[in-house]
Amino acid sequence: MSIRAKSEKGFSLIELLVVVAIIGVLAAVGVVGYQGYIDSTKKSVTDANAKAVHQWLINTKTVRAAGIDTDPVACKAATLTSTTTAADAVASTGCFGALATAGNPFESFKNAYSTTRTGADAIRAVADNSTAVTDGTTDCTDLDSSAENGDILIRVSGAGANHIDVYICAKEGDDDGKLTKRDTTIKNF
Repeated sequence: MSIRAKSEKGFSLIELLVVVAIIGVLAAVGVVGYQGYIDSTKKSVTDANAKAVHQWLINTKTVRAAGIDTDPVACKAATLTSTTTAADAVASTGCFGALATAGNPFESFKNAYSTTRTGADAIRAVADNSTAVTDGTTDCTDLDSSAENGDILIRVSGAGANHIDVYICAKEGDDDGKLTKRDTTIKNF
């Protein structure tokens, strides 16, 4: 009489370890790719928001030139004059400081990187004549100490909002909080 060994079916420990290692490598690559996709999307949303702000400024400049009043009230031609200082224009009651406050055009805008930052926290107006800005290398905090990734910064200089630049604050490569200028400078608002 012969005794036969029952053939056992299943995976060996080595085979299971190889499968787990392969899954780990694939997951690591996927997470890195996904994070890059998320960062890219956040920057695109911030850029789209900045484009909307820039376009609104251009449209409002045209409307003001035609003698038509605009919202917020602080942006009316009779209110924002050639003698209005940049500091007054960006104050919370000024034309650019009021853009994202309640009842005004950009109150519902959200920061794509931090959705708890909305309205006036996400769209920030700054009176600045001195900061030299180089796209992608200047820190956002050099222009506004409270700026964060995803914020839109409206830089106003000169009396009567003579010079307006719109910047996005976003991640550039591996560096957080870098300024990038959006479109052209608006002169003589």
